[in-house]
Amino acid sequence: MDMARGMDVKMLATRTGRRHHYRASPRSTLLAMVSKRAVENAFITIAILLLAVNAAVKLTARLAIARAERHEKEHENAVLTSPGHYVAELWHVDRKEVLLEVDSWTRYKLDSAQQWAPLFPGGGVIHLGEDHEPYTVSMMHQLRCLDVVRAQLAQPKHARTEEPTRHCMNYLRQTLFCRGDLQLDAYQYPHKVNAVHPHPIRRCKDWRAVYEKVAENQREYTALLEGKGNSSLSVM
Repeated sequence: MDMARGMDVKMLATRTGRRHHYRASPRSTLLAMVSKRAVENAFITIAILLLAVNAAVKLTARLAIARAERHEKEHENAVLTSPGHYVAELWHVDRKEVLLEVDSWTRYKLDSAQQWAPLFPGGGVIHLGEDHEPYTVSMMHQLRCLDVVRAQLAQPKHARTEEPTRHCMNYLRQTLFCRGDLQLDAYQYPHKVNAVHPHPIRRCKDWRAVYEKVAENQREYTALLEGKGNSSLSVM
């Protein structure tokens, strides 16, 4: 029994020694805590820096958007002839809001060239500035392009040509992307036959004011040319 008790004491001493052997010292524990705290502080610092960078990026983007909007508003009616160069704001039309009832089929058919021609008088060309530089009003350029497509569709397939129809299709596509209309087209439910409402009412800018301004500009330019012609005749 003494021998067994001695073995128990020896085993207990061995286990106790092992526990003492693996027990960390106060210094190493403190270093581990400091290292853990340093890692946590580093992560917090990185997170704060990332938040600051994110806020700076957002602020920079907002300032850039504000500058772009202000620049666009300043040059709303100007023409960008080359990067950073705008023609003076010489073309402005006051347009009030009007209501338009969409009419799909009663006029402007494919074979009615005479009805389409007045939509872009004089090709929609106006002359601006001291040098009377020619420009095309975008609205009338679009209408003229629609007329080009109409004329091609009205011809037999063998008589159709790719140009300038391809130019007009791409011009209209890019114009729609640039000035995309966000108004919603009305639908009729529950049936799906002719689902688009045939006569929706749209709120529009008064196009008649544009025609009046174009006609005024074209009259002035015609008078200018006639005046120059008379002057040259008198000199001769």
